[in-house]
Amino acid sequence: MGDRIPVEVDGRQLTLSNLDKVLYPATGFTKGEVIDYYTRIAPVLLPHLADRPLTVKRYPNGVDGQFFFEKNASRGTPPWVRTVTLPVPGSTMNRETIDFVVVEELATLVWLANLAALELHVPQ
Repeated sequence: MGDRIPVEVDGRQLTLSNLDKVLYPATGFTKGEVIDYYTRIAPVLLPHLADRPLTVKRYPNGVDGQFFFEKNASRGTPPWVRTVTLPVPGSTMNRETIDFVVVEELATLVWLANLAALELHVPQ
C-alpha cells in the first residue's frame, strides 16, 4: 500500500503513492481510481481551472477522515507547477500574500489527486 511509483505525465516527472488507499469508503473508490478519473475528465475540467488561483480541500485519510483546506502551494510542490502570488487581506495566519497553485495541465491535476485533493475550488 505504501508503494511509490515514478510516472511521467505529459513530459513531467512525478511520484505517485498509496494508489490502493481507499478515499471513498462507501464505494471502495481508491486514490488510484481518483487519479484515473481526474485524468479522464481533464479535457473538460482544465479549461475551468486555467488562470485561476486554486484552493483545495484535502482528505489524506479519505472522505470519512479529517480534511483540511490548503491555499498556499504545499511544501514539495514540483518546480513545474505554476503558482501565482496574491494578496490575502485579513489572513488568519497574518500573511500578506499566498502562493496559490494554478492548474493548467494534466500533470498538475494528477499531482493534486495524489495529494488526495478531492475538492478543487476557484474564485467565481
